[in-house]
Amino acid sequence: MGKKETKDKKPAQFKKIYELLSKYSQVIIVGLANVGSKQVQDIRRILAKRNALLVIGKNTLFKKVLATRVQDLPESHEYYEDLKKFGAAIKELDVLKNQVAGKVGFVFTDTPVFDLKSVIEENKVETPARVGAIAPIDVVIPPGPTGMDPASIQFFHALQIPTKIEKGQIQITKDFVVLKTGQKVGQSQAVLLQKLGKKPFLYGMEVLACYDNGSILNKQQVSVNLNDVLAKFQKNVTNISAISLANGWVNESSAPYLLANAFKDLAAIGLQSGFIFDQIKQSNAPAATTAPVAAKVEDKPAQQAPAKAEEPEEDVDMGGLFD
Repeated sequence: MGKKETKDKKPAQFKKIYELLSKYSQVIIVGLANVGSKQVQDIRRILAKRNALLVIGKNTLFKKVLATRVQDLPESHEYYEDLKKFGAAIKELDVLKNQVAGKVGFVFTDTPVFDLKSVIEENKVETPARVGAIAPIDVVIPPGPTGMDPASIQFFHALQIPTKIEKGQIQITKDFVVLKTGQKVGQSQAVLLQKLGKKPFLYGMEVLACYDNGSILNKQQVSVNLNDVLAKFQKNVTNISAISLANGWVNESSAPYLLANAFKDLAAIGLQSGFIFDQIKQSNAPAATTAPVAAKVEDKPAQQAPAKAEEPEEDVDMGGLFD
């Protein structure tokens, strides 16, 4: 009965995947190794709120749909009447076929992968070290009480773990490396960690790649921090501007600064000479405070004109007008 129900669902699943491949320009490929069903449901709900749909199914079915979508749909196809509305073949999807391997899922969305990556990967669950699993990290037991009674001391001796009996329980006396990164978990390591109540591994979905409008972004590319890229770009633009200004080069990065500096020079001359043009008024320059200073300087020589001995001071005041 179960097989019949699965078989009955296949047409609907085929049509749905075909529709999603037609609707979305981006497909995020996520790794599902050691991810539990509850985690999948939790992430699926979170993604749904961000207009993203997580699809997990058999790779053979996904490959079959993909092979159909990259070609023009023949009228003889069994689902032709249901699928013809989705239009012509999308040949660019062919690059996606090499990503359909292993235990993976597919997130259909138009939200940039850089915005969703952290959402997908942040949901991690502590997991016991199971026999046969590959350790993703070093697992080290620190010194301290184990909570186990002395009757189990032989188990620790068999694993050559330095211990002592203190206050009626076994204590580990120094750091003991149980597993190294990349090492396969054996029976004894799994039992030891279980006895100590340790769940050393954190597992969750991992973004492996992303299909985006005919291109595949690999794991390293989707891990790029766009804020870092923008900051480096802005820093380089600033450097180019500084070099250009120092050498008198006019280009897109230096032109705004050259124009701004030229305007400042013109504004300074205009303010000092009393010629206030429209751009100075629009820039809210303090013209009102400058004009009285010029008038005061001009009045001062008139008062001192009868005394010839004061003429040198008059020259000094005139020099100050253009400081």
